[in-house]
Amino acid sequence: MVSSNNAPESKGFVSPTVNDTNAQATDGSSGAAPTRSVAATAAPSADSAPEIIAESPRAASPVHSEKLAANLNVKGKAGHAVIDQRQTIPTTGKRRHTTKWEYITFCLFYFSLNGAPIGNNGGGLRQALVNMKYPDGYLTWGGEYIPINAMLLRVQGVMFAAQLVTLMILGPYADYGNWRPWIMIVGQVLLYICQFSLCGISQPDQWEAAQALFVVGSLAANVVNSFYAATFPSIVRDLPKLIESEERVKAGTESPENHSKLDEYERAKLYNLNNMTGSYVVAVVYAIAVGMIAGIGYTTNEQKITSFRAALGYFGFMTVAFTVPFFILHKHRPGQQLPSGTGWLTAGPKQVWSAAKSAKKLKQVMLYLLAYFLLNETWGTYWAVTGIIQNDVIHYSPLMLNAFSLTADLCGGTGHLLLLILQKRFRFSVKQGVMFGAVMTLIPQLWGGIGRFTTKVGFHNEWEFWLVQAWNITTAAWGGYNVTMISEVVPGPKSYMFFALFNCVGKTSGFVGPFITAAIIQADGGKNNGAYWFLLGTGLLGLLTLYFVDTDQAKIDSAAYLAREAEEMYSEEQRAAAKHNLEESSPGTTTPMTPAGVSTAEMQDSEKASTAVEHPVGTNAVGQSKC
Repeated sequence: MVSSNNAPESKGFVSPTVNDTNAQATDGSSGAAPTRSVAATAAPSADSAPEIIAESPRAASPVHSEKLAANLNVKGKAGHAVIDQRQTIPTTGKRRHTTKWEYITFCLFYFSLNGAPIGNNGGGLRQALVNMKYPDGYLTWGGEYIPINAMLLRVQGVMFAAQLVTLMILGPYADYGNWRPWIMIVGQVLLYICQFSLCGISQPDQWEAAQALFVVGSLAANVVNSFYAATFPSIVRDLPKLIESEERVKAGTESPENHSKLDEYERAKLYNLNNMTGSYVVAVVYAIAVGMIAGIGYTTNEQKITSFRAALGYFGFMTVAFTVPFFILHKHRPGQQLPSGTGWLTAGPKQVWSAAKSAKKLKQVMLYLLAYFLLNETWGTYWAVTGIIQNDVIHYSPLMLNAFSLTADLCGGTGHLLLLILQKRFRFSVKQGVMFGAVMTLIPQLWGGIGRFTTKVGFHNEWEFWLVQAWNITTAAWGGYNVTMISEVVPGPKSYMFFALFNCVGKTSGFVGPFITAAIIQADGGKNNGAYWFLLGTGLLGLLTLYFVDTDQAKIDSAAYLAREAEEMYSEEQRAAAKHNLEESSPGTTTPMTPAGVSTAEMQDSEKASTAVEHPVGTNAVGQSKC
């Protein structure tokens, strides 16, 4: 958005136009004026009359002005809160800037999350083996004689329960010190081992070994997934452009709202780039895999098993190739210091207790946690159920399975590319992106539910599985924004604990959902489609909860929570040393902030603040503003 060329120059923080809340601080003569909080500009002192910036043919209504001021007040505080969070908790070292190649290899690493064969070819191999072992479709498992599909869903539930315990143990400790990259390294090595070990399994009697490797490999992959997601906010916030923006806010030459918008946009951009890169790279790799499998053959059981094993070896090699470079270039960034008088054994539980005590004051985090749980319940279990039905319909064909994956990744990558273009053009918020994605995930649930009453549609035909892969072009918004939304609402220095919490909740839904859907399928005489109605209802409830999440308030709440913890758990010496490290790693004017998200300089200057009366049609705002 371009400011009016005919507007008079003015010093101070400027009111935005009607269509833009991201005002810039400007100076019409010599340098920029210090950034002032909206609280200061909206409430001038008695001895300082408001300055009218632009004349208007009609005055703005008092109600409209009050609402605008209230909205800007929240956004101003939220903008400061983004910066406050970084400098509140003492860290173990100086800030480490993100390099170009670290950024690029971080994107390439996503191949492992998006294309690891442990979930596709590994899952297909174990399912083919168990069906060869029990051709009637039933087996005795856990003391019960149940359908194979019900057993597979229960194993999924057990697997997610194990992931829940692992993440609950690791998460609270990962925010301390510089050791957390080793969690990803160890998890990824376990995944390599399981991928290559599955290549040695070929007989139906080995289905239990295949299942064990599948479970361990999936556990390792999900731990890596959780901590990879927790890494990306720091990759973004240590970009030179973000650091420079922070310094401009501290120097008073940029509004905190603009910095907050840049921070939000760059986080969304990186995670969409991850998904897009991962999808397109995986599509190329899958195209080669499809050709390889076609050459081996896939009509007999023996050919299917051979094709799965060959694909596992091929994808295992590619996983190593795309992940090792990031481990070499990844900087071990500083984490939190241990609080004064706290040892390593008690640091994790203390951090969890501190967060639990503040749960009521982190309402937006809790609200999104609930929405995330419900929507993950829907989406994760949907793929578990649909994957089982799909394998039955295509008769466990490794060629079809990899062709479906190729289609899904091409469409998903295209969806993320479109999101990158649209967000760059329109700068819609992360919440708007995740809302759209959530709606798109519910449509396949309805489609599958219809299949309970008819065989014409509802995942009974091969063409429907081609369609559901293509639908990834719309559901890409959920994959691209649901993780970014976590970073919107959680306290920045606590990313690993809170990302582990969200991942635990996601795995809890993966634990609950498969057991409930397995019970529904069993009670319905082995008919899978009845489970989709449960998933649809759960997803609609999650969508309603998501609607009420306020990301601006979440940032303000997080800054206040961190300020309280720093005061309660860290000594004055630790806080002083942390401030020194911050100033050395980010040289420039450092403006101390209050927990409310307003700088102390602004509080001292508030009596001199002037207000700007907005033109009702938004054409005479002074200064620059960005959409």
